[in-house]
Amino acid sequence: MAYTFVRDGVIYVRWKNAPGRTPKKPSTTINPETGHPWASQREALTWGKNQEAKARLGLLDAEGEESESTGLTGESTVTEWFEQWWVGLDVGLKSQHNYAYYFRVYILPEWGHWRLCDIKASDVNAWEKRLIDAGYERDGVPAGARTRLTTLLGDAVIERLIGSNPALRQRHRGRRSGVRTAGRRADKPVLQPLQWLQMSERLGVLSGRDDEFVLGLLLTFGALRYGEAVGLQRPYMRPAGIRVDWQLEEIDSRWYLLPPKDDSNRDVDLPPMVHNALTQLIAAHPERRCACKPVTIEGQKEQPCQGGLPCVFVGPKGGHPRNGNFSSRLWAPAADGRYPTSNGQRRPDTLPVAVELGSAWPGVPIPAWQRAVPGAPYERPALNGYSRRPPKLGVNVASPRAALVAFAIEQGVAEEEARQMTRVQIIDRFIRCHYLAEDTPVASWLPLLDGLTPHQVRHAHSTLLHGLGTPLRLRDDRMGHVSPEMRGMRMTYTDILPEWRTALRGDLQRIAERALAERAWFGLHSPVQMLDAMLEPFREGRKKPVSPMPARAKVIPLEGRSG
Repeated sequence: MAYTFVRDGVIYVRWKNAPGRTPKKPSTTINPETGHPWASQREALTWGKNQEAKARLGLLDAEGEESESTGLTGESTVTEWFEQWWVGLDVGLKSQHNYAYYFRVYILPEWGHWRLCDIKASDVNAWEKRLIDAGYERDGVPAGARTRLTTLLGDAVIERLIGSNPALRQRHRGRRSGVRTAGRRADKPVLQPLQWLQMSERLGVLSGRDDEFVLGLLLTFGALRYGEAVGLQRPYMRPAGIRVDWQLEEIDSRWYLLPPKDDSNRDVDLPPMVHNALTQLIAAHPERRCACKPVTIEGQKEQPCQGGLPCVFVGPKGGHPRNGNFSSRLWAPAADGRYPTSNGQRRPDTLPVAVELGSAWPGVPIPAWQRAVPGAPYERPALNGYSRRPPKLGVNVASPRAALVAFAIEQGVAEEEARQMTRVQIIDRFIRCHYLAEDTPVASWLPLLDGLTPHQVRHAHSTLLHGLGTPLRLRDDRMGHVSPEMRGMRMTYTDILPEWRTALRGDLQRIAERALAERAWFGLHSPVQMLDAMLEPFREGRKKPVSPMPARAKVIPLEGRSG
């Protein structure tokens, strides 16, 4: 690292040269730009740091002199500098697409025609404020776009195209409230273990499969990132948990098998209840593989999934669960108790998740109803002809006869008998039985936590680990993080003991069993087949449900009302 010292009244600056260069730490007392001795130690230190930055970027030749000019100057436009800078950008595939999105959508349309020397800090500040005024969250698009512009112009400073970085945010300037200048963040409600189980159950109810129920357990009780969960493969199962070595990332509508974020390869211990559910799911589909079609992208190092991966979680048609579909169809309705808009917005005025209560709690969803408005007349929609969702039959009264015959055969009817049945007979026997009666009791789900994201579930899990007193080294390893307290030698000389993992699995199992007992208090059956099996000991009396309400709470039974 560059440093300065004074000897006999003369200022020296010494800096670290590029690898393989001699001397390794050259020094000078003369400012090469002016030909005079250094005016101050600060001036000398700034020059030395610039030399180190150029050496890291390969901008110095074998003699330590600046490489051949790129032909760009401060008169060049931002677009001209970006085209050259982009070629040398060395980041991962996901980060590359993230950078490209910000530059394509926000930065180049605004700044592409500007000359580098004309950009001022006031211009950048005004641009960021316009983004905020347009409705973007302050720490979302505006902050992200400015950060990437800062990176671009910072490298222009190193190349000596401009003298300073106008996008660099000055400290202690501008608004102090609402921008978290003190390092504090708004308090976030924490999802409790019972809600973890309820969230997983709702995912299974909405999909009609055990797969999404188990995926929810893995996201909540295992604290996996979404890409790590959907990228889990059968060979990475372990006797007491799973091994995380890969994640699936959806980039430009294609799936890529990539290392986990920040190379956070790790073993994740699971409570036996969750591990058993995962094992049962794998046993039910021992030969399951993804159905991706092989695609090769020329000139790209990372290639999309070529298909045939032994993934634990795939969609009904063999594809990977797409981020947008999973969020809009399953995650958002399960968390909010409301369906998002057609473009994925999660608003409080959207259609509620309506369920019929004739089945096990929490009910089976039916097609959405319009929300009632206080003070406005409301007429209950007709239920006749409304079929449950799920199960998704795949056929209806308008389906071709061939499809209806095939569906009857799937239900166990002999092929010859199915072919002799009329269209009406098949519909009456296998389709209309799923219709709802007019007097079917209907309710809507309450939110578990409005706006909940899978990332917030990881926050809740980390908070739980802190409350359990889990050693910081094990907590960091489980979350795929490195805390500031564990950096350096403390991380190097602290190992994870097997006893820690055993104790953590026991703690998580007790929490999971408590959540299951509290869930049983609401009902001894579930529309989710795997959870229904977990509730069997409560139905047989071998275990007792536990009230999730505080001891001082009073439960008021709801009486049925006619009319």
